Amino acid sequence: MFTAIKKFLERIKNRMFATKDINKFFDIDIAMSNDMVDSIDLWNKILENKQPWLSEEKGVKSLALAQGISEELSKTSTRELISKVISNDFVNQEYQEFIKDMNENLQWALGEGGVVFKPYVSDNQIFVDVVHADKFFPVTFNGRKKITAGIFVEQIFKGKNVYTRLEYQKYENGVNTFENYAFMKKDYSQGNYSFYTDFGNQIPLDTIPEWKDLEEHFEIGGVDRPLFSYFKTPVINTIDKMSPLGVPCYVKAINLIKDAEEQYSRYIWEFIAGEMAVEASGDAFEIDSHTHEPKLPEGKKRLYRTYDIDNSSGQTTNINDLIKVHAPQLRDANYAAGFNDILKRIEFECGLSYGDLSDPQQVDKTAEEIKSSKQRKYDTVSAIQDSLNTVLEDIAYAMNVYAIGMGKSKSMECVVETDWGDSILTDTEKQRNIDLQEVNAGLMPEWKYKVKWQGMSEEEAKREVAENSDDGIEYDDADDEDDAEEDVNVN
Repeated sequence: MFTAIKKFLERIKNRMFATKDINKFFDIDIAMSNDMVDSIDLWNKILENKQPWLSEEKGVKSLALAQGISEELSKTSTRELISKVISNDFVNQEYQEFIKDMNENLQWALGEGGVVFKPYVSDNQIFVDVVHADKFFPVTFNGRKKITAGIFVEQIFKGKNVYTRLEYQKYENGVNTFENYAFMKKDYSQGNYSFYTDFGNQIPLDTIPEWKDLEEHFEIGGVDRPLFSYFKTPVINTIDKMSPLGVPCYVKAINLIKDAEEQYSRYIWEFIAGEMAVEASGDAFEIDSHTHEPKLPEGKKRLYRTYDIDNSSGQTTNINDLIKVHAPQLRDANYAAGFNDILKRIEFECGLSYGDLSDPQQVDKTAEEIKSSKQRKYDTVSAIQDSLNTVLEDIAYAMNVYAIGMGKSKSMECVVETDWGDSILTDTEKQRNIDLQEVNAGLMPEWKYKVKWQGMSEEEAKREVAENSDDGIEYDDADDEDDAEEDVNVN
C-alpha cells in the first residue's frame, strides 16, 4: 500500500519536487498511495476551476460548486463558534487569532480533504501555519489513524529564484523531533513551477529572513502528542481505505458536479441558439457606398443576419424570401428543471439541506422530508464540529507547550472550552421566547435564562436576579407573527 519514497517522488516530481533531494535527508517511506496522489491533484484542479471536463468549445464553464459546498458547510459549522483557552491568558490571546481564521481555513480543509495546522513561534508570538494537502506528506500514523510524523513543504519565490524548505516532524515516545533543510534554485521562472526537477543547492536556513530563527535539528520532550494536528473531513475514504488522509466533502458528488456544469451549458446554449433574429436579403437594405455592404440599423446589428439571393434565373423574388423572422420556442424550463434536479442530488450526496444549492422555490417536499433534509445537514455539520474539537484541543496544547518555552506558561495543563451553538436545528428567536415563558411559569430559574441568552456567568446572573427580585420579565408570545421584529426585554 505504501510507496517507497523514491518511487513516490518519481511519480509526482513534475508536480512537487525531486527524488534525490528527499532521499538525501530522509530515509523514510511516505504513507500515501499513488491513487491518493492522483486524487489530491484532481481536487486541487476542481478548487482552482480547472476541472478536466471544462470545454470552451462546448461552453462548459465552472460553476464553482465545490467551493460553494465547502463554504456553506464551513460557515454553518463555525457561525456560532466560541472557543477559548481558560487555563492561560497568553495562550488564549494567541489562540483567538487562530480561531478568527477558522471559517476560511475550514473551507480549504473541506475542499481538499484535510489540512495540517502547525503552530510555530516567531517574534515572541505564536502563529499557526496552515499546510495544504499538496504540501503535506504523512509518514507514520497510529492505530487510530492519527498522523504522528510528516514532511511539510514551504516555498518562497523571490525574483527568478525559488527557495524551498523541507520540515520533518516526528512524535515518538513523548518526544517531538524537528528537522529543517533549505534549498535555492537560481534563474527559475515561477511560471514553469510544474516542470523543474530539483530544489537546487542546499543553503543555510538563515539565508532567508523568514527562516532565520529556525534550527536544523531540535527536540521537545515531555509531550504526549504531536505538535501539529491534521483535520480530516469526516467522510469515508473509498479511494484508499488504509490511508490516514481525508477526502473532500463533495467527493461523492464529483460526477454530479460534472453533470451539473454540462447541463448548465446546455441551458445557456438554449438562450443563445434561440435568440430572436431577422434573416433578410442584403437587397432589403441600403448599400454602403464605401464598403458595398448592407447598412444595418444602428445599434441593432445583432438582430439582423443578411444573405444574398440568386437572381440569375430571372425569376421574381417573393417578398417572403427577402425577410424571415427566426424566433424558435425556448425549452429553458425543461433545462432549468433538469439542472435543479442535479443540484438536489448534489445536496443529498454532500449532506446539505434542499435549497442550499438548488432553487428553494422548486423544493416540493413534505414537512417530514424538509425536516429530514435539515436533520441531514445537522448531522453533517455535527460530524465536522466533532472532528474539529480534537484539532482545537491539539492546537491549544501545542501553543501551550511553546508558551512554556517562551516563559509565558508554567503548566502543561491546557483547558479548552468550545461552544458551537445549535441554531442549525433550532429557531433561536422562538426558543428564546419559549424559555421566557418557562421562566415566568416558574419552570426555569431566571438566572439560567440570563446565562443561556445574555452570556452571563452563573455568579453574575444570580447576583443580578437577586438585585432585581421585585421586577418581572416581559416576553413575547411565541406564536405571535411579529415576534421576530420585537426585542426581548429582561428586567
